[in-house]
Amino acid sequence: MFVTKEYRKGKKIVRQGTHGTSAFPIKKGTVEVYREDAEANKLVLAQLKENDLFGEMAMISAGERTATVIALEDCEVAVLTREKFLTLPDNSPAVVRLQKIMKERLKDKR
Repeated sequence: MFVTKEYRKGKKIVRQGTHGTSAFPIKKGTVEVYREDAEANKLVLAQLKENDLFGEMAMISAGERTATVIALEDCEVAVLTREKFLTLPDNSPAVVRLQKIMKERLKDKR
């Protein structure tokens, strides 16, 4: 159903500031999510592992990536494009998981 991509340890999967229309469920491995400020200082936001998801904010908004994601070890990720996401039924595991993540993020911002 999804295209799967492999990334070697140290490889950037998405880059802050680039246009994004895909989210990435992690099938194997660990990634680091970080943001750089204007002086190129690195702020680590999260470490994600198997069954976690990243890139969903840019996929939903079709905006710029707000962070960079790098493989901390060899990784395998699925690619969920915006177009594919919009065709999924509301009860699909990817949609349910994304809705849960979005609710948690909105709650954290309050």
